[in-house]
Amino acid sequence: MVVIVGIIAFALYYLMLKNVDAKEANTYIDSMINLTKILFYIAAIATVIGFILDIFESKKSLLYTLAAFAVFGIIVLLAYMKASHEPYHLNENVVYSASTSTWVDTGLWTFYYLVIIALISMLFTWVSDFFRS
Repeated sequence: MVVIVGIIAFALYYLMLKNVDAKEANTYIDSMINLTKILFYIAAIATVIGFILDIFESKKSLLYTLAAFAVFGIIVLLAYMKASHEPYHLNENVVYSASTSTWVDTGLWTFYYLVIIALISMLFTWVSDFFRS
């Protein structure tokens, strides 16, 4: 499946680059965006279905899932508090409103926090495996 999606995306990308006319290239860009949206929806639906099936399978996994959501909520709350609540200006023009700027900053800070947590987890696993063997 991944190979097929990759071939379709590469074909659309090649056709986009081949056309020098911006209007024709935009149709291929729109096709790639639509393909990405469809794949995202399929992945989201599969994730939700898997999550629901896992909840009914084990109460222990439900507790782990709820704890993970709570931790993620705390991370997003910290990121929201760290975010800039000012509109984004570029050359004295307002590009993003304060609300949009806040949510963009929240997403970025959430990403940064999750990357730091992932790196610490990987480092901890590496060190513990190193000393265990």
